[in-house]
Amino acid sequence: MYPNKIRYDIAMLVPKDAKSVLEIGAGSGKNCVIYPKDSYKVAIEPENRTDCQTAENFPGGFNEYHHVLYEDYKEDRKFDLIVMCDVLEHVNDPVDLINFCKDHLTPEGHILLSLPNFICVENILKIVLTRDFRYVKVDQGERALGVLDINHKTFWTKKSFIRFAKENGLEVERIVGIRKQLKFMPNILAHLSYIPFQYGFLTKIKK
Repeated sequence: MYPNKIRYDIAMLVPKDAKSVLEIGAGSGKNCVIYPKDSYKVAIEPENRTDCQTAENFPGGFNEYHHVLYEDYKEDRKFDLIVMCDVLEHVNDPVDLINFCKDHLTPEGHILLSLPNFICVENILKIVLTRDFRYVKVDQGERALGVLDINHKTFWTKKSFIRFAKENGLEVERIVGIRKQLKFMPNILAHLSYIPFQYGFLTKIKK
């Protein structure tokens, strides 16, 4: 249910001048192609994979792979860009993860993240029509939109993340709406609350 694919749907949010990138939950590292070619790329991926896109085996791949949870990453390096694709909803303490990111940002750095939209029309209709709220166990092969994955600790909407960001010292600079059927979503649809399946957010520390 969580295939390793290149997230072209958030590529437009990647700052072109980022000299260093940290991706948390990088998987096999295929997103390396959407980051600036000459940037220094570091991956945090808890699973000890054998298919990692490292600089040794893939042009422009990750320079470092750390197979640890973010709490166990002890390097003192600062990054121009920190990326989390569908990660924040899986952690027990989103505030702690955001604070970790802020501690590892350069002064003008950005945090880029994607989150499932709880109030996407498919999810709301499913709950209303079935009059049921049922988690889906994707690790047992059940098919789902991803919004109600039983491994999700928190649920998000565009409005709730903007509020969360503000409360935790972040400023949201850009937002894109995402649908799994579309590589790029028309702007007129991207800002409707019930249409995007996910949202991508580009944030920075509020001055």
